[in-house]
Amino acid sequence: MDTFGFTKKKLLSLCHETQNKHIIIWLSKFYQKLTTNRVNQASLELFTHQYNEILNWTGMNPFIQPESNNTRLWIETISDQIHFYRSATGNTFRDYDLLEKIQTNDLSFSCHQIDFHCHVALDGLRSLFNVGSIFRTCEAAGFKSIILGNTLGKEHPGVRKTAMGAHKWVEQEKAADLAQTLLEKKEKGFQIIGVETIEGARPFYDISWKKKTIVVFGNEEYGISSHVMETCDKFIHIPMFGKKNSINVANAVSVICFHIARSLCDK
Repeated sequence: MDTFGFTKKKLLSLCHETQNKHIIIWLSKFYQKLTTNRVNQASLELFTHQYNEILNWTGMNPFIQPESNNTRLWIETISDQIHFYRSATGNTFRDYDLLEKIQTNDLSFSCHQIDFHCHVALDGLRSLFNVGSIFRTCEAAGFKSIILGNTLGKEHPGVRKTAMGAHKWVEQEKAADLAQTLLEKKEKGFQIIGVETIEGARPFYDISWKKKTIVVFGNEEYGISSHVMETCDKFIHIPMFGKKNSINVANAVSVICFHIARSLCDK
C-alpha cells in the first residue's frame, strides 16, 4: 500500500489544517483500495502500524482496528476516520463532498422501462444545489427532461456536481419565455400541472395523472410567476402536517415525481 509521505518532523512543521488535509488524502487512498478489494492481511497490518505512528506524532489516541478483517467493517471504520478529520477543519459538507457510494450486498434491481412522457419545468429557481438535486430525482423517477425558465442548468458545474452524473441522462430545454413554451407544449397534448399552495390546489395524490404531463415548480421564495401560472391546467399541493406550509423545492419534486411514476406504472 502507499506509505505516508511525511516524516514526523515535516508533518509537525505544518499547521493543523494542512496536517489534516494530508492525512485525509492518505486515508482516502487506502479507502479506495478497500472498495476495490486491493488489500490483504499484510496490508491491513501495515496500514494500522503506520496510522498509529501518525496518531502518536500528533498526540491522538491509537487507532483500534476492526475485530474482523471483513472488508465492509474496514470501509465503515476508515470512512468514519476520514469524516473525523474533515469535520475537524470546521467545514460543512453536502452529499457531493462525501466519499463515493459503495455497493455491498445490495438488492439487485432491474431497470424498468416506463411508458410515459413526463417532464419537470422549473420557473426561476436560484439554488444550484436544488437544481442539481432535481436532475438526479428526474433521472431516478424516469422523467424525460427538465424545462428551464430563467434557471441555470447542467451547463453550470455547480449543478453537475450535485446531480452526481444523473444530468447525463436527463435532457434539458432552455426556455427564453417559459409561459410561451408551456403553451406550445399544451398544443402538443401535454397537461400542465402547477405545484402551488394556493386556494383550489388539490392534494397531489387526488388527481388523475396523464402520460403526457409537465409539472411546474416555482422560485424558492415566491413560487410560480404570475404569467406562468396562467398556463397551468390544474394546481396541486403537498399536504403538510406540521407548522410550515411547504417543503424545500427539491424535496417537493421527489415526492411528486415518484408518486407520478408509481401511478402511471400501475396503469
